Amino acid sequence: MSPRRLPLLAMLAVIAALAAVGCADPAEADDPIRAGRTVYGDSCSACHGARGQGGVGPSLEEVVIDFPACSDQQKWIRLGSDRWLTEVGATYGATGKPVNGGMPAHDRLGDDQIATVALYERVEFGGEDKARAFADCGFTGTGDGAVPGSDS
Repeated sequence: MSPRRLPLLAMLAVIAALAAVGCADPAEADDPIRAGRTVYGDSCSACHGARGQGGVGPSLEEVVIDFPACSDQQKWIRLGSDRWLTEVGATYGATGKPVNGGMPAHDRLGDDQIATVALYERVEFGGEDKARAFADCGFTGTGDGAVPGSDS
């Protein structure tokens, strides 16, 4: 490849990235559960199943029992089992389940993505009251324009 084409390829990559950002569903910005559903579909459903019923990974039906505090669930999602084992300990969750490996670290996801997917899992699969889940996962409000830690 000619060195003259490299700037052109770099510019095309930037344009493609900007276009992808611009194509995000604007409704997701105002609905964290909807945003969490998207993150779940992209990052979690392959192991936990499309409806959280389990598969390679466990069912998420008891996610609120396992993680009464959303912040602990978010930490588990971010670290995954290997990092949890080295940074936190040999068990996870309120029920003290042994860390057996298999949960990948999702440290490539941003804090807002991790918060929205935890919120989605708690409401959709764990049956947690929506208002309680919003508050516990760090959202203000119950859906209309709620974002992590915002006042709107």
